[in-house]
Amino acid sequence: MVHKRLPGGSVMHRSISFAVVLLLFVAIVGSLAPLSAQEITAAIVGTVVDPSGAPINGASVSATDSERGTVWTAKTNDAGVYNLPRVPVGNYSVKVSAPGFQTAVHPSFTLVLNQTARVDIQMKMGQVSETVEVSGSAPLLRTETGQLDTVIDSRTNVALPLATRNYIQLTLLAPGSIHPDPSTLTSPQNIFSAGRPYINGNREQANLFMLDGQVNGESKNNEIGYNPSVDAIQEFNIIRIRQFSGWYRQHFYQVGYQ
Repeated sequence: MVHKRLPGGSVMHRSISFAVVLLLFVAIVGSLAPLSAQEITAAIVGTVVDPSGAPINGASVSATDSERGTVWTAKTNDAGVYNLPRVPVGNYSVKVSAPGFQTAVHPSFTLVLNQTARVDIQMKMGQVSETVEVSGSAPLLRTETGQLDTVIDSRTNVALPLATRNYIQLTLLAPGSIHPDPSTLTSPQNIFSAGRPYINGNREQANLFMLDGQVNGESKNNEIGYNPSVDAIQEFNIIRIRQFSGWYRQHFYQVGYQ
């Protein structure tokens, strides 16, 4: 340890202590950065209105996971809008209640990776104890984002005959996706730039690979990073973006899996 002895025999450790504290701070912040990048990649939004179409403020909205039983709740604002961000993928039903209105229940629908499902509810006059089921389903078109998805669930992942167990082969199921050299998929691991797809005529440098909400790529030539087992993938999603978003940086196509 480098130190300086002052008159009287005391030792000055101030500079070293500051350096140690600064190093610990940097280490802690660095360890928290990956955690903040972990995002639950789905959301449920919508508007709650009365029979005349006027927004209902303060309505209670709950989304229930049909498989796990988890309940996510929110309140509508002055515009009747509610937002349930960062919701795990799965099958959900939505229930809305407000004083002076019957409780509305939207039937179960599937929430997929990176989806923002819009579920709008029009309430009916009555008692809260009365329940009415709202017909319809969450729209497939996403007018808020302008993106197109190809979602492949875990059951399909396991059932498909992927001889080499290379999950990149799943990208061939998306419209407009090709591999200029399919022989590069003969290994369960990608060597250098092998196996990266060309989507809608773009080169492989336009792709962005994500794993559990984090970038799964290498800076060198935009190569793929970690290769998980096909059996470990819960959901595989290829997103084609038609407008620029800061989240996707320079990329136009995202391959996400968790």
